[in-house]
Amino acid sequence: MPTFPFSEADPIQFPGPPPKSADVVIIGGGVIGVATALFLARRNISVTLLEKGRIAAEQSSRNWGWIRKQGRDADELPIVIEASRHWRQLAEECGEDIGLKQTGVTYLASSDREMARFEKFMTIAAVHEIDTRLLNARETAGLIKGMSRSFKGAMTTPSDMRAEPWLAVPALARLAARRGVKIVENCAARALEISAGRISGVWTEAGHIETSGVLLASGAWSSLFLRRHGVSIPQLSVR
Repeated sequence: MPTFPFSEADPIQFPGPPPKSADVVIIGGGVIGVATALFLARRNISVTLLEKGRIAAEQSSRNWGWIRKQGRDADELPIVIEASRHWRQLAEECGEDIGLKQTGVTYLASSDREMARFEKFMTIAAVHEIDTRLLNARETAGLIKGMSRSFKGAMTTPSDMRAEPWLAVPALARLAARRGVKIVENCAARALEISAGRISGVWTEAGHIETSGVLLASGAWSSLFLRRHGVSIPQLSVR
């Protein structure tokens, strides 16, 4: 098994060549691309996933791996609650360690203003029946022993979880491959083939794949890939 951090010097786990056709081609082997491939395969849809380097070697293995409800926007919460349920199922389905742990998440408040922001979230948490609670200064000191300074209070959600990204995403990729997804590492997508205004294929470093559906899950590279096709991706900053 490759060790973290991943690099293109690591052995290829999913060699080519890619197939000549697929129902859906996914471009990008991060958590979004891999998870989507897995769920499409469950619907008996033939999927080819292309990764220019190695699975999860970019942003998807370099984050905190939070699966948290705490502090989320109200519109995000239904998605995160459902995601938490899926992650528990996926941990069992993978049959290997993905680093999934129910560690809880705690935010500390240094000011009354921060405590007021936490109190505002409590209204949202109550609607979704989340186990988030506020702690006063004494409770916070008791929760986190040995702090070198005091805090006004804290907000904590014991049910929140995290997974280890560099373990989880490759494990999901192996599960997807067992479910019939064709994953090809070291194979960059170069362009979309468009016929009569519709996608008809993808050109890759290893040739052409006929398809009528493409999911672009390339993170920061998605906008660069689409630029040649005159497509601009709008971005919304969320704090």
